[in-house]
Amino acid sequence: MALRVVQWTMGGVARAAVRAVIAHPELELVGCYVWSATKAGRDVGELAGLARIGITATNDFDEIVALRPDVVAYMPLVWNVDDMVRLLAAGINVVSTANFITGHSYGEPDRLRLDEAAKKGGVSLYGSGINPGLASAVALTAAAACREIEQISIFEQSDATSYESAETWRSLGFGSPPETPGLVETARERQLVFRDVVEVMAQTLRVRLDEVHYAAEFGVATKELHLGYMDIPKGTVCGLNGTWQGIVAGRPLIAVGLLWRLGQAMEPDWEINEGYQIEVRGIPNVRLRYELDYPANALDKDANTANPAVNAIPAVVAARPGIVTMADLPLVTAGSVQAAPLAG
Repeated sequence: MALRVVQWTMGGVARAAVRAVIAHPELELVGCYVWSATKAGRDVGELAGLARIGITATNDFDEIVALRPDVVAYMPLVWNVDDMVRLLAAGINVVSTANFITGHSYGEPDRLRLDEAAKKGGVSLYGSGINPGLASAVALTAAAACREIEQISIFEQSDATSYESAETWRSLGFGSPPETPGLVETARERQLVFRDVVEVMAQTLRVRLDEVHYAAEFGVATKELHLGYMDIPKGTVCGLNGTWQGIVAGRPLIAVGLLWRLGQAMEPDWEINEGYQIEVRGIPNVRLRYELDYPANALDKDANTANPAVNAIPAVVAARPGIVTMADLPLVTAGSVQAAPLAG
C-alpha cells in the first residue's frame, strides 16, 4: 500500500516535490497545505504547473490532520516549530527541507520539543536536501572505499543569482557594508544547519568532534547590482565564502565549504566552478566531482533539493520515533577513521 503524503506549502522546492511524489511508486499525494488564501481551494496540480490531479489545496490545519497522512513533506521557506510539533504529535511523520538536519540550528529548546513530539506521536522527523543533505551522504558513501580516513571535505560553489529569495540573502548579510559589526556572526547563525551536518557526518563515522569552527570572508559589489528581486548597492556584500570544520585532535576531520555569489561584479572576483568537489584523504584518496545538470523544464529547477527528501520518505516512515538523521537511515559508510572513536 502506498504511503499517504501531504505537501506543505507550494514554493519552488514544494512544486518539485509534488512532481517527485506523483512519480514515486511507493507514494500517494493526498493533500496540500498552503499559507495563502489565494491558493487555498485550487487544484494542487495547477499550482505545481501540471494538469489538474483532483486534489484541492487547503489552508485549514485541521483538514490536513483529518486526512491522516503517513507523512508531511514540509518545505516552507521559513519554518514554524509550532506547526511541526503539532503534526508530529498527531502521529504524522515529517520530512523537511526547511533548514533542518538535527534541529540544533533551531536552538535546543525547540529541538527538544520536536523530538519529544515525534516520540509522543510514534513518528519520525528527518531533514535533507542537496546541501546540507545528499552531498554529505555522497561523501560518506565515497569514504567506504577507504581503509583509513584523514579528512573528508565537501566544497560547494554556486553562482546563486537565480535564487530569488531576498529574505535569504539579507539574512546572510548580503547588501550590507562589509565592515558591519557582527557580519561573520550573522552569516554563521544563518548557516548553523551546516554545523549540524558536520556533526552528523562525524556521528556516522563514529567519531567525537572536539569542536566545530566557522570562518568566512565576503565579496563586495564593484557596482550596483539590480537582480530583479533585490538591489545590492556598490560596496556592499554580494558574495560569501564560508567554511565549517569539525576538529579532532587539533586538525579538521570534516570540512564543508560554501562559496556563493550574486551578480557578475565582485571583488575578489571568485571563480565559480558550479557543483561540489568532494575529497576523502586517506587510504586510498578519493576525489569526486559532483555536478547537477538541470533540465530545461523550469518546474524541475529545485528538484535537487526536493528529491532527496521525497526519496527518503519510505525509510523515514520505517525509522524509530524521534528526530532521525542520515546516521540512522540505511547508508554505506567507511571503515576505520584516523581519529578518536566514540566511547562504546
